[in-house]
Amino acid sequence: MDSDSIAFHGTLQQLLENVESGRMIPRLQASHAPMCKFFTAYYVISGIRHVVPLVHGPTGCPLYMSDFVRTRECCEIRGVPLEPTACTTLDESNVIYGGEGKLLEAVKEAYAKYHPDLIVILSCCCSGIIGDDVESIAREAEKQVGCRVLALKSEGFGGDFRSGYEDAFKLIMDLMDPPKTTMKRTINILGARWGPSPTEFNWDLDEIERLLKEIGIKINAVIAGGCTVEQIRHAREVELNASWCYDWGQKLGDLMQERFGIPYSKTGQPYGYAATKEWLLGVATPLGMEKEALAVIERETRAVEPDLAYLKKALEGKTAVIEVSEFPGPIRALSLARMAEEFGAHPVVINVHPYTIKERMPSIKYILGTGLNPEIILTKGLFHLGSFRSSKETEDELEAIVGTYDNPIFFGNSGRFPPCPVVNLTLMNPAFQPHYGFRGIKNIAALVRQALEHRDLPRSRLFKGMLYGTGTK
Repeated sequence: MDSDSIAFHGTLQQLLENVESGRMIPRLQASHAPMCKFFTAYYVISGIRHVVPLVHGPTGCPLYMSDFVRTRECCEIRGVPLEPTACTTLDESNVIYGGEGKLLEAVKEAYAKYHPDLIVILSCCCSGIIGDDVESIAREAEKQVGCRVLALKSEGFGGDFRSGYEDAFKLIMDLMDPPKTTMKRTINILGARWGPSPTEFNWDLDEIERLLKEIGIKINAVIAGGCTVEQIRHAREVELNASWCYDWGQKLGDLMQERFGIPYSKTGQPYGYAATKEWLLGVATPLGMEKEALAVIERETRAVEPDLAYLKKALEGKTAVIEVSEFPGPIRALSLARMAEEFGAHPVVINVHPYTIKERMPSIKYILGTGLNPEIILTKGLFHLGSFRSSKETEDELEAIVGTYDNPIFFGNSGRFPPCPVVNLTLMNPAFQPHYGFRGIKNIAALVRQALEHRDLPRSRLFKGMLYGTGTK
């Protein structure tokens, strides 16, 4: 491996220390979701059923998001009915004279047309620059229509992708009514977004719901992955909040605990046996249901014993090279590293960018607190490009890195061509979903078996050339 191509090589703890000390300053927004604040706020709001996101701005951003989020992803994969995205279609005159009057009329028109349960006004860069007071318009509009109207200052220049998610989750808290009762043995799942997204698929949530149901635990709402306004209204009546992914659920969980006194179960992603058991007990124990959870865990473990044995045999002594690329994303990659280590492999995670460390600091520290401290390699191709998109440079770097390890196995995107078995974790393949929980153990075992048994099958040189160019090594 050419040291000239490596920007950092050490442990996760060392990378964290470099970021905290300022030795590695993230100058580019590089993450698995490098979108602006408007886009990510829209994702969260779109996870609520029968909501109209009303974009206060010109048509460009809402046209793209409506097509990408609602039409292609939610409807075709998750089966959520197509719901509208409204827009005030600001023009040059509105930019000069202001668009607040037009926004008020747009709210009334959206309600008359669709009769939604909720309208959320989203400012974008244009309305943010001219300074329209979207919050005041929302309060006035709510008096004139028959549903709640909220406003979210989500102009793209007002923050990065993470602030869009977190500000949208904070806004959702305004919909939560004071509790009239307590729903026993009932929880909220926090941190889901419009789902499915490239890092979240409903098969994983299905497995979580299945296991909780076996234990006897109910879910009030998945916030905000397909929940209703009514479910959000009752969100304060649960006994506990748990996370879909600790990284995304953490902020909302902490806020609801601080503001409403609802306990928050801090658990990671349930990849593999140890993390799955930890997740289930982390939810069941505070509810006084540890005995029921242990019984389910024991029964489910027996069902996957052959798969656990196979993973131990297949991975022990190997180097598990896990790449943060289009998939799996930084937190899933680290969760996979923990699973690989559990089954006897040495995990090496490639391209956890300092931006990821900076923006996900609580999650990174939580992961280190579980005892996981994997080897990390950050390539100059990724560090300088600031993007996780596949490129010739990052492909060449990956192939060089893998070639330096004995007995490697690659976990990640099947669009990569390292000289070793490739475990295809692309989430678009429902035949091997979910990856969470006990069914996830069975599916990942099948993927590992597939990778090892077909390791000698030739990969398509034509496809590789299409992705990276014919000059790729």
